[in-house]
Amino acid sequence: MSTAGVPPRAGRRLAGWAGAIVSLATLAAIVWWATKQDPPELPTSGGKLAALGLAVVLYFAACAVRGERWQVLLLENGARPHRIDTYGLIAVGYLGNNILPARAGDALRVVLIVPRAQTDARTAIGTLVAERLCDVLVLGLLFLLLAYGLLSGAGTDVLGDRLGTAAIVAGAALALCLVVAAVLHTRGHLTRVWAFLQPMIAATANLKGRHGAEVLVLTVIVWALEGSVWYFTAVAADLGVDVIEALYLLALSSMLVLIPAGPGYAGTMDAAVLIGSRALDKASSAALTYLILLRFVLMVPITVAGLVIGAVRYGGVQRLLKARS
Repeated sequence: MSTAGVPPRAGRRLAGWAGAIVSLATLAAIVWWATKQDPPELPTSGGKLAALGLAVVLYFAACAVRGERWQVLLLENGARPHRIDTYGLIAVGYLGNNILPARAGDALRVVLIVPRAQTDARTAIGTLVAERLCDVLVLGLLFLLLAYGLLSGAGTDVLGDRLGTAAIVAGAALALCLVVAAVLHTRGHLTRVWAFLQPMIAATANLKGRHGAEVLVLTVIVWALEGSVWYFTAVAADLGVDVIEALYLLALSSMLVLIPAGPGYAGTMDAAVLIGSRALDKASSAALTYLILLRFVLMVPITVAGLVIGAVRYGGVQRLLKARS
């Protein structure tokens, strides 16, 4: 089994520690805030429970579309995957991300798909990079549209300042990458570095023409389904948001979970939901209820599914942990 290109254990350990610090600090602040709010009111009526159940079903549908998107990316880049693996490993990946640090689910997906899709690890990593790029593109455009166009009064001045700061940081990072590339070229190392990175970049470079359009359409469907998940969960929590506002909360949260955090995006997602709800002027107790229900819908069913699939098809949790390392 080839594992070339899988992030080394030391790097994942460092990322895990950084994420743990961010999560613990953020969660401590959230717990302190929550103790000063009215207690959450979980749904008990038939209508709200039905909305919660529909949210779970729609989330599994979104995960299935993610599996189809990964299938398309792998096939385009020379792999020979089976849908039972591309779909099943989406759930296993969420299992890893939800219970292990440093987004370990991504490493699990790479290690387990390589022998089954007759490909190499760097190509598999490249498909995950392409996925992430498409997600960021769609969510970034959604966030800009909603924050600056449709929700012009919902605290967007502060969010706009933060987005501007993020743009400056991204520009500085790009400039640093260009300097590093120039130094490597001067010392004659750039060719070797490019040869190593090329398989990881190929999946993104191939996002053009009909294939690029297909992946983009699948990405839009993924986030349309996820937006429905967030809306129906809000209905169950009686948060009082419409579809547009639910999409705004989704886009904001998805931007903030790019920050390194502990398992299950602990702290970063929670802060985003509460900040976004406050910007929309929603009641604190309803926002807390919404956060609890979101945590259930997004984490519990898919984690259980990943555990079952991992045990039945991939040798159980112990073998998964061994594959991750």
